Amino acid sequence: MRQIQYNNRQMDKFSLAGLRILHVHTLPIVSGSGINTFLTMQGSRDCGAEPALACAPEGRLQELIRSAGMQFHPIRNFVSELAPLKDLHALWQLDRLLARERFDIVHTHNSKAGFLGRLTARKNRVPIIIHTVHGFAFHEEQNFFYRRLFIVLERAAARWCDRMIVISQPMMDWAQRERIAPPEKLVKIYSGIEVERFRTQPVPAELKKRLGIGSEDTVIGVVSKLWDGKGHEVLMEAVEQLLHRGHRVKLLIVGEGYLEQKLKEKVKRLDIETSVIFTGFWSNVPEITAILDISALPSFYEGMGRVVLEAMAASKPVVATRVGGLTELVEDQVTGYLVPPGDVDVLAERLERLITRPNLRREMGEQGARRVRKEHSAAKMVEMIHEVYRPHPQGQSSRTGFYRVGPELQKEESKLGN
Repeated sequence: MRQIQYNNRQMDKFSLAGLRILHVHTLPIVSGSGINTFLTMQGSRDCGAEPALACAPEGRLQELIRSAGMQFHPIRNFVSELAPLKDLHALWQLDRLLARERFDIVHTHNSKAGFLGRLTARKNRVPIIIHTVHGFAFHEEQNFFYRRLFIVLERAAARWCDRMIVISQPMMDWAQRERIAPPEKLVKIYSGIEVERFRTQPVPAELKKRLGIGSEDTVIGVVSKLWDGKGHEVLMEAVEQLLHRGHRVKLLIVGEGYLEQKLKEKVKRLDIETSVIFTGFWSNVPEITAILDISALPSFYEGMGRVVLEAMAASKPVVATRVGGLTELVEDQVTGYLVPPGDVDVLAERLERLITRPNLRREMGEQGARRVRKEHSAAKMVEMIHEVYRPHPQGQSSRTGFYRVGPELQKEESKLGN
């Protein structure tokens, strides 16, 4: 991934020089939260900080961090599901790391890493503790017991940090509705993307040919982990309807995950194998996004939906479900369509409308691109996160009453009289 040049117009107010920042992320996968974390780390490093990542090892996120020259600390027992023995061992590993290293800021991500990371950072008296809510472990599809358990755990963990970043207004509303944290502790910062990488990408004709996509095919793509809750099977059934109506469609499924074999079996049962392409993991997302005519994300729940922003930056219309942060990104009938989760017929109808109206696709894509350039750049996200990293008035953390900074930061702060 190319280096990003950040606009430091506001960063002269607060230097990051000398700050040691540890990000804690659960799984080493290149997903929305993983890329968000990577871009935040890269932006902090460009402003003089020393960022590092603590995460489960042996994944693509680890490779990305190390290839960028940033430090990686393996937490070998990090898993996303509840696993008491592994969780205790991961907690012990984090505790050893924080006791050994003197980090100025711990910034946690995801539910599991967020709970264990904040608990350990609090125990080790880390001066500033920040958590980003990319999505909650609780959702409407869970049974009552697990839902209440995760809400209680989120409320407890919220007490152990100084600020909580939420990545969309629906997530903010949800946090306040469940009383996860007091309003003054929550701050909304949209997840940012490298807008220019998607905006300037040419359509790779050779790649389309290699994937078996013809010049008359309309390409519908879903770029996502192959996990539960992403709605892949709903999209497949909608594509089956489109094919039966005589449309020349290719469905591009980009990503990897534990559902891959199950999804391939579903494609076979629907008898649409010649129209569905599984690409597996694709490192150059702008390249694959450039191939799409329509981007789809039929999730049942979604914190934000980073791939929607990427598609919009590439001037692609989006068909997504009316859930979570997607309702804030996609303006229905302007930048794409919002449909009810799980509704195959409505999804197929909206896709068909875009397939048959290329001018509408172009208009919606252009509207989306303008919106993303204005509101969702990586530079803007990093700048706002750096403001969250600022010490509180009198240089104190509201949680600990103490803020430790390196000599370079002390020098900069003394110049400003802060």
